[in-house]
Amino acid sequence: INFEKLQEVIMTEWVAISQDLAQKLIESMPNRIAKVLKRRANTANTDSLHKCHIYPVTEYSKSQRIALLINIIHFHNPKSNRHGAEYDTQAMLSLFHFLGYEVVDYQDLTAQEIDEALINFSKHPKLFNTDSVFVVLMSHGGLGTICGSDLKDFETDKIYERLNTKNCPALMNKPKVIIIQACTGGNEGVVKVSGSRQVMATEYIRSSSKNVAKGGMVHAEKDFIGFYSSTRYTFSYRIPKYRSDFIHYICDVIFTYCHKDDIEELFKKVMQHFEDSPSEHMQMPTKERDTLTKEFYLLPGKSHRFSEF
Repeated sequence: INFEKLQEVIMTEWVAISQDLAQKLIESMPNRIAKVLKRRANTANTDSLHKCHIYPVTEYSKSQRIALLINIIHFHNPKSNRHGAEYDTQAMLSLFHFLGYEVVDYQDLTAQEIDEALINFSKHPKLFNTDSVFVVLMSHGGLGTICGSDLKDFETDKIYERLNTKNCPALMNKPKVIIIQACTGGNEGVVKVSGSRQVMATEYIRSSSKNVAKGGMVHAEKDFIGFYSSTRYTFSYRIPKYRSDFIHYICDVIFTYCHKDDIEELFKKVMQHFEDSPSEHMQMPTKERDTLTKEFYLLPGKSHRFSEF
């Protein structure tokens, strides 16, 4: 018996052929050889099944990664300007560079321009070869909306619509990570002071639209995960002239743990930072519209430590 050749055949074909047939082949061999091959074949089968539950990432697909980043800092009404929000842009650009994403970066778009940017992004040639995309939107917001620089509402549902299978087939079966830094409710113009007298600005502007969802339409929506800076109807806080805790913790956690944790575990770690925070400003990020069917690992084996700007 050519032991090495036989082992190669069985190890290669174990998953492809029926396990019953493979079992018969092994049982026909001497007992000692059969035990070794069976153990190795079972290990190969387990590894193969595990890989079936992970979104594929290759060196080439990583080189084709693309992300969309939109930060609304200045508004037509200067009283609504988000002072210090540029630090969030810097943090996200640093993170995306580390993860290998080319960034399509916009600032101060109107509500209509946000939608146009999404449509253009859905046609980006890199989408056919990338393994994933990130879309990050930062602004004031309300329930189901964020504000453009013209203080008009952009409905966040449109993000999922523009990138779903029907409108963006290039992203079919690929992870689409949506990050939104904005309030989803609260009182207009509220500013609170912490025990350290540090001013915390809210990211809320009262919505002028009714945000009524259109009925009778079914979205071909899969492989999305949304991560929002606060639960529904609540404030999202940001330290003026510095940064938001939400973006800071996202960068810190991903830099530190992307080598071993999938995206859902990473987001859970971000949430735990808020759970353990001593701040009197209660905020809890939330995962929304999670339709990931597999585990998504950004950079297995590569870790780094996030440094402040």
